Amino acid sequence: MAELSIEAGGKTVTSVRDRQNRIYRSHVVVPLLDVAEWLVSNWWHLWYEIADTSEQKPGFEQRHNLAFAGDGFVLPKLTMVPASERLHLRWTRWAPRHARVEFVEEAETYVDRAELEAEFRNIVDAVLERLRSVPDGRAALESLDKAWEAINTLDQDEREFGCAAALLGMDPFDVQDSMANAIMAFWERTEPSIREDALASADEGSLSRVSAWLDDAVATLARTDNENAWAEIRRVMPPVQLAEPWRQGYELANWLRGHLGIGDGRFDFQSDGPLAVYHHETVSPCSRIQGLVAASAPTCVTTRRNETGTRFLLARALGDYFGRPDSGFGILSSLFTDRQALSRAFAAELLAPAESLRVRLEHKSPEHETIDELGQEFGVSSQVIVHQIENHNLPTPIASRFPLR
Repeated sequence: MAELSIEAGGKTVTSVRDRQNRIYRSHVVVPLLDVAEWLVSNWWHLWYEIADTSEQKPGFEQRHNLAFAGDGFVLPKLTMVPASERLHLRWTRWAPRHARVEFVEEAETYVDRAELEAEFRNIVDAVLERLRSVPDGRAALESLDKAWEAINTLDQDEREFGCAAALLGMDPFDVQDSMANAIMAFWERTEPSIREDALASADEGSLSRVSAWLDDAVATLARTDNENAWAEIRRVMPPVQLAEPWRQGYELANWLRGHLGIGDGRFDFQSDGPLAVYHHETVSPCSRIQGLVAASAPTCVTTRRNETGTRFLLARALGDYFGRPDSGFGILSSLFTDRQALSRAFAAELLAPAESLRVRLEHKSPEHETIDELGQEFGVSSQVIVHQIENHNLPTPIASRFPLR
């Protein structure tokens, strides 16, 4: 048993109120063996399995929420998911029904992956050391030590497979040979710039469809004339110094609108000419993939959408092209990653700039300026307007079919 206290982002995740004694404390008392076993069992998922902004894969919560490590003891609802080189941590208040304590903190933050991994390794090593020192710890010691050694003695190829399987939502130590071969084949033949997003978007049942779709999409983009002015515009684009990917997207979109002299009105895509964003429509191989962007231009293959949905995907293709750190294809998806966040923020700001919305919301009667009307003016969905209002703290219109929550 141990007093476990977790701090992140300047807050104490394990802050609890003892309902019986009516006191507050910064820790919970739990057996760390349960925590260590949960960490080792979900090691690959914690570092590589990417979250989705709409619907998670089966078992995702159990693999990423520390509360599932309790095994009868109470732990905080702390969800940890990878986001590029960081981990996104989110915890919520909750009062377990049959426990005397309730968790009182609720927040989210990002932490450095290397720092968090070092903390987790310290926990596992400390539990192993403790088990070696107690007479009745041999059975638990052998089980945990064997699993921990398996993780730490993998060679480079085995670690790559562990990453690939976890991206797909599978335990790399529990994969049938046929599926393992399919995963390795996909990893080796898919371009590095998109293979992680492609695997994270797929699942065991859709991997073959995703592979075939990528082949067709790459071939389609290769047949498309990519000669236009976007490459020259990208060359004169100033460097972005902001850390948060969504802020990078906002800044790039505002710079592009200024560079093109659009003003504060609607942005329309050209169907032909030097500033055209050529695209082809297709059927998505899975629910998470929304498009593929060419390596040398914002030319893209997108899934079928209505007019506003297509405009948003084209804007995301532009955002991916301008925001990508290196050359290579780019996937558009619903995944929770820095790259996807940048393209979504870029698209929202390019099509419905926050300052343009602010002017309209501040200088017109709210009852006549509904979210629907703003969406029609800028050619975006009402949900995009809602997100812009929320994310930029804009005035809230009174008359709205989409109440802000």
